[in-house]
Amino acid sequence: MRKKTPEEVYESLSDNGEYEEAHLDKDEVNKVSSMALKDYESRKILENSKDPNYRVIFNISYDTLRELCDQLMRFKQQKVSNHQGLFAFIILNFKEFGFSWKFLEKIRTIRNQNKYKGEDITEEMWKEVKVEMDNYITKAKSYIEKNSEK
Repeated sequence: MRKKTPEEVYESLSDNGEYEEAHLDKDEVNKVSSMALKDYESRKILENSKDPNYRVIFNISYDTLRELCDQLMRFKQQKVSNHQGLFAFIILNFKEFGFSWKFLEKIRTIRNQNKYKGEDITEEMWKEVKVEMDNYITKAKSYIEKNSEK
């Protein structure tokens, strides 16, 4: 089965009315982003522990990135509950980040295989995505910090 492009995902979800208007509340964006980033800092502690659980480490990183992307959508006054739709929106509306659709689909698939099919996340899987995921989190965090100042 051919994978959908971000444009196809966006169009399909738009046609189904899944993208909704959202108010930009910079205080809320800051609070939600701050909580996600605190979780992300905890991930770094777990990662350096004696026996790291890579499933937990991956999921904290994925959730941090997803939450930051969700907050990025607020700057365009939009929201969506679908992760694929969220990432498609980010690809199409924040091109300056240079995020890879293929990479976002890869981590979304790893997360879904873990959450819905019970497939574990190994150290090797984590090491394959760690640097790029950290880079994406840094870019999203920087944009939010820069654009949510009062």
